[in-house]
Amino acid sequence: MSVYIGAGVGVIECTCLFLCRKSLIPPLILYATTGMLVLMSAFIFFTGSSNPPQSAPFILEISALVSPAVILLLHRRHRSSAPDKPRNKYKQLLTQGIEAAVVTSRVVLLTGLLHFLAIGCTLLFRSPLSDTARLILFHIVPPAVFVVSILFNQLGICYFNTIMKHTRFLPIVNIQGKILGKMPVAELIRKKNKFICPVVRIAVASQGMLFLASRPQCCLLEKGRMDLPMETFLTYGESLKQGAERILKQTFPAIAPDKLRFSLKYHFKNQVTNRLIFLFLLDIEDDTLLYSAGLKNAKLWTFQQIKYDIGHNYFSSCFENEYEYLKSVICTREKYKGL
Repeated sequence: MSVYIGAGVGVIECTCLFLCRKSLIPPLILYATTGMLVLMSAFIFFTGSSNPPQSAPFILEISALVSPAVILLLHRRHRSSAPDKPRNKYKQLLTQGIEAAVVTSRVVLLTGLLHFLAIGCTLLFRSPLSDTARLILFHIVPPAVFVVSILFNQLGICYFNTIMKHTRFLPIVNIQGKILGKMPVAELIRKKNKFICPVVRIAVASQGMLFLASRPQCCLLEKGRMDLPMETFLTYGESLKQGAERILKQTFPAIAPDKLRFSLKYHFKNQVTNRLIFLFLLDIEDDTLLYSAGLKNAKLWTFQQIKYDIGHNYFSSCFENEYEYLKSVICTREKYKGL
């Protein structure tokens, strides 16, 4: 009856998933376990025989462990032979299905192996087995193996979800700025310039001069060089306006965000990073607000002073790319400001 009920529930669940199509990623453990139970049900139905009642839970446990073992073998083979990018959509979905089932398979196999180890040790040191030992090892422990597996798997999922809540994701974009996906910050740092990430930079001008500061030592790119005072990666789900206002509030909380103006978009790539930069311009009259942030080596520069040090590894590469554009925009604005 347990085999028939398990097979029926599995078939109903697989049918509902197929008809509803809520997820394109195949639930491999569900499919494999249901297939195993359907085969067992067919064998019992047509042959009219089954295992002895006292060993049925143990036999079911052995049969159910076959599916996780096969999934782990497929995962190992897939990792050793598959290319970095799946060739087509179906292979990509299969890869995601295998990855989703690997953790659960490992938990189930680990608890099952511990059970078999306990059986082996008991048979080795306490043979023949008493009725109580047989009851525990072959009747009570098998379902307990799956209960413990489910509990540990759910604890792992809860822990993973807790970590993901505090994980910062960055959007992956193309040259035009269209979002293609997302990736954790740590993973993007490891892959360096393989993917394009959007970055917001804010140039601050006052009385025809540019406010520059040293890049923090925690920066991955050209730490310590003089640069614009504000730069940040755009967080996944965050708009350009929200990203610019966030970094402005963090650096200069006393300056109103309504003074921000989007100015330029360009692509920047080197051996360390790959960025789609969105340049904003902030023009303020009261330059005393700029020195309250405590930025290192921060001061206002004239364009003549900047020109003297351009090309001597004193300024950041991004700023040197932006220099001529900023000079043109700011000088033109100052020229016609009084009109």
